[in-house]
Amino acid sequence: MSGHVPEKMCAFGTARAGRRMGMTMAMWMRMRMRMGVGVGVGVRVRIRMAAVLVLVAGMALSALGAEAAREKVVITADRKVTIDFDADVTVFEGNVRISYSDVVITADRAEVKGRKVATITGDVRLTQPDVILTGQVLTAYISEKRVVVEGAVSLTKDEEKAAAGDAGGQVSQGSQGTQVGTTEQVIVTCDRMELSTRTRGFTASSNVEMKRGDTYARAERATYTEKDKLAVLEGNVFARGKNEETVKCGKLLFRTDRDYIEALDRVTLEFEVEEEKEAK
Repeated sequence: MSGHVPEKMCAFGTARAGRRMGMTMAMWMRMRMRMGVGVGVGVRVRIRMAAVLVLVAGMALSALGAEAAREKVVITADRKVTIDFDADVTVFEGNVRISYSDVVITADRAEVKGRKVATITGDVRLTQPDVILTGQVLTAYISEKRVVVEGAVSLTKDEEKAAAGDAGGQVSQGSQGTQVGTTEQVIVTCDRMELSTRTRGFTASSNVEMKRGDTYARAERATYTEKDKLAVLEGNVFARGKNEETVKCGKLLFRTDRDYIEALDRVTLEFEVEEEKEAK
């Protein structure tokens, strides 16, 4: 049988032969276009459908990756647990303990909404390695790895001492014979604090006070960065050093791993000296 074979048949046959040679549809199409041979409408449709399927598969893999990143949250209570399935609210009462990642929260009562946000009240206490945080009401945004604490907030942090003038914190002798590498307690109190349980950084507001050893400071607000071991206090700042000198300024840099402060913006420093008696 002889004669001209329709282009569609050529296109189909060539594509099938190309697949037998290990060519993808896209490779086969580009080859035909270089050779000046047209590509049938049906083939172009199949190529577009293949591209869509690849995109859908990629989205499905991304969803599986997000699923794998889930974290287990464990909540226990001694007295009672009430579950409202319609409202998606669970209430825990009596010696409540919530744990996830390296965070442990204990309290008298916890109300969890949508398995994402927990409102915790009554003898509230959050612990992480080297950190203790207490307050009257704690709201935990579990999936966001952050908490907001309000009312009589107190954070206690065991900070490892760094060597004076040495950001690496090598072990050496401190100014009063204390070996660097030991820890010093840093205490922060305020009316409200937002803490990232992922980065350990926090923002504190209203009646903020910080204390490390004999160094004390108070301000309207403070922002702390864990990687820098640095708190920035702002708003009517007052500070007192270990030698009883006092500082008033608009902004204060307060190191938590060293006895170090830096005052900025309209600074006033006051200190006292003893008068020497005249020699007779």
